[in-house]
Amino acid sequence: MNTVEEWASCITVEQLDDDPYPIYARMRHEAPVCFVPAVGLWFVTRWADVDFAASNVDLIDSSVTPSPLNRVMGGPSILVLDGEPQKKLRAMLDPSLRPRVVEATSPDLVSPIVERLLDTIADRGEAELMSEYFEPISVLSLGSMLGLAEIDGDTLRRWFHGLAQGAINFEDDPARWEVADATGEEIDRTLMPILERLWKTPDSCTIATMLQHAEGSFDERVAVILPTLKVILLGGMQEPGHAAGTTVAGLLESGHAAAVAADPAGLVRDAIEEGLRWVAPIGTQTRRVKVETELGGVRLPVGANLGALVSSANRDEEVWGPTANAFDLYRPKRNHGAFGFGPHFCSGHHFSRVQMRIAVQQLFERIPGLQSDPERPPRFNGWEFRAPQHLHVQWKA
Repeated sequence: MNTVEEWASCITVEQLDDDPYPIYARMRHEAPVCFVPAVGLWFVTRWADVDFAASNVDLIDSSVTPSPLNRVMGGPSILVLDGEPQKKLRAMLDPSLRPRVVEATSPDLVSPIVERLLDTIADRGEAELMSEYFEPISVLSLGSMLGLAEIDGDTLRRWFHGLAQGAINFEDDPARWEVADATGEEIDRTLMPILERLWKTPDSCTIATMLQHAEGSFDERVAVILPTLKVILLGGMQEPGHAAGTTVAGLLESGHAAAVAADPAGLVRDAIEEGLRWVAPIGTQTRRVKVETELGGVRLPVGANLGALVSSANRDEEVWGPTANAFDLYRPKRNHGAFGFGPHFCSGHHFSRVQMRIAVQQLFERIPGLQSDPERPPRFNGWEFRAPQHLHVQWKA
């Protein structure tokens, strides 16, 4: 290819899903803001530019058009709103997600789930940690906090995988829409009686809190909060389990697992933060140019849709140095971008971190000599949502 633009025009979704990091690296060096026709987005790849694109809502906002998020969530959600509407939705969530509340209530919610799942695998000497451990912890913990404890873990996992098919569908694949649309309709049917019950007899769960803080009639409140509930079912149920699995994969690949095994309580937080940086479970904040703006040396017209790539920013060599691609437990501490930039920074980041901390710490405390299965190494997939598709491990039972 003669130019980076010609090269970018040939990038496929399959290439991005397989491994986007070499693509991002070339863009950071040669074309930090670069249009990728396969997904209809200008990729923003450097840390400073990602931060700018996600933080300056007067110039670049969240109203991406067309956006797969509006269709899959069934309406405007917290992800695509800015200003006062977004602040109102965050205010509905904040009471149950404040750090003090999370630290006081979450361990009693998460630990029994972790212990029960560890009981089922501890004597086997092998497990596939994504489907048997990390994803169930993620969905069951958040389900209980939301007020969905009556819904089983397999259903919740199927929901977030189904919603993800629509959320990443910038290529407008009909097969993905079929899965996502059916999932959204099933969620609506299942949640409506729960919403009605929590409206009539509220408790302290997140859904009841959101209903109480919304405005208008019951139907008006549901119309406002249901799309954001689907965002939580997607990102909130996916991010902690996937990031925890990524962290363990990184520890095993880098040789740092033994250090964490020797001091789980002391090193688990550093391990999790490095896992989040190394492979961001949610890799993109989508944005739309509101006022003609120059970014990364490119003049972007009004209406241009951007993919502000937090996953690329988290490996920007200008920020993280020449070892940015490596998992390094002892990397000097600084903030990463896995929970987003600007006013759309993830509301549930503290609850996610508590889930990951408990899951990873108790895994290393309970399972001695954890190692990868050499016959089935972890395989990552995805560019917007990236995690090990499987994480087969072994130990002496």
